Amino acid sequence: MIDEIDRRLKEWITTVIDSQLVITFEHPGTKKDQPAVSVYLYSMEYSTPNSTTREIPLQIALSYLLTVQSDDQVESHKYLGKILYAARSQSDMEVGFPALPAQFWQAMGIAPLPHFSLRVPLMMTREVEYCPVIKTQPHIGISTITHITGIVVGPLDRPIPGAKIILPHSKTVIYTDNRGEFSTTADANSQRTFNCKIDAKGKQFSISVPMQQILKTPRVPFTIHLDLEV
Repeated sequence: MIDEIDRRLKEWITTVIDSQLVITFEHPGTKKDQPAVSVYLYSMEYSTPNSTTREIPLQIALSYLLTVQSDDQVESHKYLGKILYAARSQSDMEVGFPALPAQFWQAMGIAPLPHFSLRVPLMMTREVEYCPVIKTQPHIGISTITHITGIVVGPLDRPIPGAKIILPHSKTVIYTDNRGEFSTTADANSQRTFNCKIDAKGKQFSISVPMQQILKTPRVPFTIHLDLEV
């Protein structure tokens, strides 16, 4: 990735200057015991690639700031000029001359230096996930969702309000209203029985009612009788 671009730049600059100058990727102004070329990555941004493939390329433009630091300014200018001249002939590098504000050099802790930038593309290819072609007619299962209403009663067919009804199939919890009634939905195709657990008056009941029996009178609430003490 970026470290590979760094490595290539360092090798290229080494061949250009043909010198023992230190090549560093630290920012300008970093103290060195000997003359150094600073190749400082100061900006990254998206770039629009030209691609005719079905792959999705991600291209980043890396902008490096190049400066040469030496006690001998003539020597600094010499090597900076060498690198600049060689960079103009590189097809994969774009030379620029950014006008850096005074605040930039203040942040670096040094006086402004002669500089130019190298804009280098970084391409990363991401393969498209191909979906298999469906060669057979898809089968679509249709379920009939049925609205169910019921009433929970105790002795003498008295409605039981506030009864807790647990539906294990859908992990749904509902409560009966003041008239002891409740409502829910069920899949009439897949559920042959209506199963639930009821907590009422401190007792627990397991209820199972055939769905066919419930659907005989869909507009009338079916009745669940609980064996409670009077």
